[in-house]
Amino acid sequence: MTIFSRRGRVADGAEFLRTAIRGWRKNLSLSNQFLLAAGLVLCVSMTVLGTWVNHQITRSVLATSGSGGVAFMEAFIEPEIQGIRADGTLPPEAHLALDALLVEAPIGKSIVSVKLWKPDGAVIYSSMAKDVIGDHFVSTDVAKAASGKIVSEFEDMVSAESAYEQSLKMSLIEVYAPLYRTGTEEIIAVGEVYENGEALAAQLRVSRAQTWLVVCLTTLLMLSVLYGIVRRGSHTIAAQRAELQRQIAQVRRMASQNEELRILAEKTRLDANEANEELIGRIGLDIHDGPIQLLSLLMLRLGKLKSARPTEKDRAAIQELTATVIHELRTLSTGLVLPEIRELSVEETIMLAAERHENLTGTKVAIELQRLPETLPLAMKICIYRIIQESLSNSFKHARGVGQKVRAAYSDDSIMLTISDAGGGVALEEMQKRQPTKLGLRGIQNRVQAFGGVAEVRSASVGTSVEVRLPLRSPMRRSEAVESPGSPAQASLL
Repeated sequence: MTIFSRRGRVADGAEFLRTAIRGWRKNLSLSNQFLLAAGLVLCVSMTVLGTWVNHQITRSVLATSGSGGVAFMEAFIEPEIQGIRADGTLPPEAHLALDALLVEAPIGKSIVSVKLWKPDGAVIYSSMAKDVIGDHFVSTDVAKAASGKIVSEFEDMVSAESAYEQSLKMSLIEVYAPLYRTGTEEIIAVGEVYENGEALAAQLRVSRAQTWLVVCLTTLLMLSVLYGIVRRGSHTIAAQRAELQRQIAQVRRMASQNEELRILAEKTRLDANEANEELIGRIGLDIHDGPIQLLSLLMLRLGKLKSARPTEKDRAAIQELTATVIHELRTLSTGLVLPEIRELSVEETIMLAAERHENLTGTKVAIELQRLPETLPLAMKICIYRIIQESLSNSFKHARGVGQKVRAAYSDDSIMLTISDAGGGVALEEMQKRQPTKLGLRGIQNRVQAFGGVAEVRSASVGTSVEVRLPLRSPMRRSEAVESPGSPAQASLL
């Protein structure tokens, strides 16, 4: 469980680091990203180059120093070991001669130590560390020299056989060279010379410092030139990107505005067509509910007078009906509204509709009013007036006005209207057959639906009723914002 937790923490830490690096890179400009990447690549490349150059310098210096050591061994040491025994050991007089040589020879001042090796890795002579004579060591450098190669090394003393030289704490040059029997190609021993390398170390330090200085200056120059080029290009790209984004944003705004204008134009066209069509239909309904209903009542009154002599009361009623028809037509022609309703309350509007029906038909209408709102939009008051007018007119036609009654109440944010009679019930299909244009019932339904309401006609064996519910807060199909007389928006509700 602990292992899994640690792995989970490591994974979370790695993911956090990757996320931070991505966020950091996203906030950097293109030129700064190039500066970091190019700086890293150039530094690594120049480090490799500087190391390689220093290595080549060291090799060159070692080659020069090694040639001096080889010449010393060929000139002074090789003649002294020609008496080497068959078992590879040196006689005592050879040891004494070599010790004296290193003391007396001028070059001996720069020679720190000399060793002689058998090709198999056994030490047969040592000028300083006499205790290693006769010991065997595994040395790749001795093996290379025994094969005829010259090996030069600098400060590479790590083997046990060079313990004495290591204790000197100084820079040394090691040179391994094969020693031949005079006049032959036979390698009889391997010579190893340790030269004082303090001067070489100082020279190499100066050479390395100069090399690294040149490498660093060259790297900075290259990086500066490249960064300048990329920075200029980055600024150009950034400017072009900003301009492109600005143009794209402008194109998007124009496209959005064009789409809004297209939708507005389409909606305006559809609204205008719908308003015109509905206005035409409403005008027809209003003519049907107003003057045509009055003319129908006038015809009924005139029909009753065919077999009887008209009285003054009949003449007055016919005259009033005719005047009312003319008034309705004038009203339609001047504004398609009922101006006298504008200042009336809801109760007064209902009373006006019932009173006019009573005056036109000579019948009685019972009115039952409960609590009603004090104010209503003009369009809704006109709707209530027309519904009562049409329903009472149908009641007079089909039930001779028997038991006419209008009830109105306010409940659940709705106006509840019921217009009923006590005559013989008429089926809805029969009622529609008697009204070929169907404007009466359809007009009531259209008016109610315009306010989001519901209208229902109920007919039984005795009595017919029209029940209407008009919600006050339900959205209308057409805006009530314009209430000026004669406007298409209001005329469509009349």
